[in-house]
Amino acid sequence: MTVDASHEHFMELAIAEARSAAEAGDVPVGCVIVKNNKVIATGSNEVERSTDPTRHAEIVAIERAVQTIGDKFLDDCTLYVTLEPCAMCAGAILLSRIPKVVFGAADEKTGAVRSVFELLEEPKLNHKCVVRTGILADECGDILSSFFAAQVRAGRNDTPGAERPASDAGRNDVPGKRALVLVPTPIGNLDDITIRAIKTLRDADVVLCEDTRRTGQLLRLLGISAKRLLSNHEHNERERALYVSQLISDGATVALVSDAGMPGISDPGYRTVQACIEAGLRVEALPGASALTVAAAASGLPTDALYFVGFAPQKKGRRTFLENALNTDATVVMFESPYRIQQLIDEIAEIGGVNRRVVIARELSKKHEEYIRGTASEVQQRLARTNGVKGECVVLIAAKESA
Repeated sequence: MTVDASHEHFMELAIAEARSAAEAGDVPVGCVIVKNNKVIATGSNEVERSTDPTRHAEIVAIERAVQTIGDKFLDDCTLYVTLEPCAMCAGAILLSRIPKVVFGAADEKTGAVRSVFELLEEPKLNHKCVVRTGILADECGDILSSFFAAQVRAGRNDTPGAERPASDAGRNDVPGKRALVLVPTPIGNLDDITIRAIKTLRDADVVLCEDTRRTGQLLRLLGISAKRLLSNHEHNERERALYVSQLISDGATVALVSDAGMPGISDPGYRTVQACIEAGLRVEALPGASALTVAAAASGLPTDALYFVGFAPQKKGRRTFLENALNTDATVVMFESPYRIQQLIDEIAEIGGVNRRVVIARELSKKHEEYIRGTASEVQQRLARTNGVKGECVVLIAAKESA
């Protein structure tokens, strides 16, 4: 059996696991772990069946493989999964030291596999992993698309057996009713939530969230008992958007949140907004917390023109991306992981010059909030002395003409 044929054989087994998950009412993702060309464990999503949001296919399969071989390290195994691993599953893969990961379908819009590469490339993890993608990609993607399309056609909720919000013919004329409402959530300090945001989350029929566990905790802290939480993350947003637009058409008010800040800004939300607009539905966005505007306002750099670029690509096109950004006549604002902040500042100094003014804003609104200001060279030295920084970072770079 050739290498490609072997990959396809094991991916077909993973697809069979995905189909089993779909039949049981779970999002169809399947996983197979192979050792010495033999399957030692299989797994499929068990989130709905177990009511445990961590029971992803990879987690299930890894637990079974560990039990099979009697060792917590799977350092001579290959993991096959129908969909690119999320950040949580990528962490489990690394902790178990699986050296090879093969997945089928990928999402080019969000580049979700970035979460895998971020972990793989962090030297402190002391682990190398070969990632291969595109094995039976169409087949893997079709299972997922068909599953969510069937949910929409059948008028099913995310949770089997749950009732759909009742239709209300008069709700479309009332602001915030029969609409998708984007609700910004605190980026750190819980006191930053607005009264209007609390009212919207309390009154919504459905709260659409990036991570149901994190949003559920936020709602409990706010004393809100949500009628229903519905996941909306990098892996399912394309199909979920159609379902959400149908919910709203049927009379529901849906509040969209991300883990922190404004949904849709370097977080899931774009596809959902687009689907609702195309369906002629009301879309509203509440004002509120945003790391982008907070950092810009306190940076000390000119704010008459801002150029927000999100996260820089991790591999292909990175240098061109940074060259274009640094060649603008506006203050550049971007997000960066603390694991790559030193690399980014080094690149800014190389491309834009050591005297380019830079500001790093981290841990905004939290106890250890900090602004690191100076030239690229000065910030480089500061990071070297402190051995990097902790917490998510907003990086601001002065415009070329005012550097």
